[in-house]
Amino acid sequence: MIKTRTITALILLTITAIFISCSKDDSVNPNPNPNQNSINLEDAKLNNFRLFGITPVSINITQPSIVNNKETVFGKIDIVVPNTVSLNGIASSITSNELNLSKFAILPGNSTMLNYETQNHVHTIVNVLDNSQELLHYTVNIKKEVTPTPSTLTVGDFKFEKSKNPQLPNDVTIERRFDENANRQVIYLFVPKGTDFSNLKPTATFDAEEVFYTQDSSIPLSDVNTPYPAVATSFDFAYPKSFIIVLRDKVNNRLKSVNVFVDVKDPVEFTNTDITTPNIIASTSSTNFTAIIDWRNVGNHKLRFQAATTYENLIPNTTSNLITSSMTFIGDGIIPNQSAGVNVQVKGNLPVGPYKTTAVFYTKFTGHDAINDLVKPAKMNITANITN
Repeated sequence: MIKTRTITALILLTITAIFISCSKDDSVNPNPNPNQNSINLEDAKLNNFRLFGITPVSINITQPSIVNNKETVFGKIDIVVPNTVSLNGIASSITSNELNLSKFAILPGNSTMLNYETQNHVHTIVNVLDNSQELLHYTVNIKKEVTPTPSTLTVGDFKFEKSKNPQLPNDVTIERRFDENANRQVIYLFVPKGTDFSNLKPTATFDAEEVFYTQDSSIPLSDVNTPYPAVATSFDFAYPKSFIIVLRDKVNNRLKSVNVFVDVKDPVEFTNTDITTPNIIASTSSTNFTAIIDWRNVGNHKLRFQAATTYENLIPNTTSNLITSSMTFIGDGIIPNQSAGVNVQVKGNLPVGPYKTTAVFYTKFTGHDAINDLVKPAKMNITANITN
């Protein structure tokens, strides 16, 4: 009986010793993988993402989101490289300056060439002692720099909208563009006769880095520094004022001027479009009538005579012009609201009877020979009676 009790006691002592031994082992090393929870993920963040042999134009890093030392959202790295760089075959170049390489590694590593032409790549920060232990992730996006296209230095649109100019019956848009040279353009707009040129509100669009304007043509274009208004503004376009838009591209050192020309298409107005000369006694000499009527410039720019007068509706119908007429000009032209005379000449040696013709006057704006076809011709009917 005593022997049985002894054996039982020994068994209990053995079990107790084993239990105590296991408890001591657990307290010394409760975690079989000491690296798993000892890593602070904040220390695993990248502070830069260098590329092998490439200097980026820009780089932007959005760090991963970490909650309770666990990654909840991947990080993101956006890189812009020069447009001369190929996106196929780019490798990272991560050093100890970007990541603590004694504790962490990055996959794919520096020796891996990747193609970023059509896709992004995820780079993973891992435990340097156990590459299978993924800690943080960064989605890397690499794009080429977009080279800005130089502006065309043009006035895209310039118009007088009826909604902003109640005096106009309809919108008035650009009718003609004329390039005097590579750096100077004229745009022509024609409003109805009687328009108040001193109060017009344009609507305009431009393709230029900077847009300025001046109404003083004596200022050198390089000195024009009044910004074109960002909001609709009324301007005075009435003669003798100019309206010059200056378009600039400072980056490429370019400048272009656009002269805005606003006028009417029918700027010539006669005192009377139907005239009859005093009766002419038949003679061998031509008869001249000086300033038989007046004509007036009702436009907005100086006018001058363009070419020889042409004639229509001749009575009698002859191959030669028996009645001719000319407009008088002062100096190099007639300014707006100025008047001058109209002269008529009837040839000599004409038989007795009535003679008729329609004189067609072609004029042009002084200094604007390129737009002759935009000015409406002025017509005047002339009757002359040859008597004995």
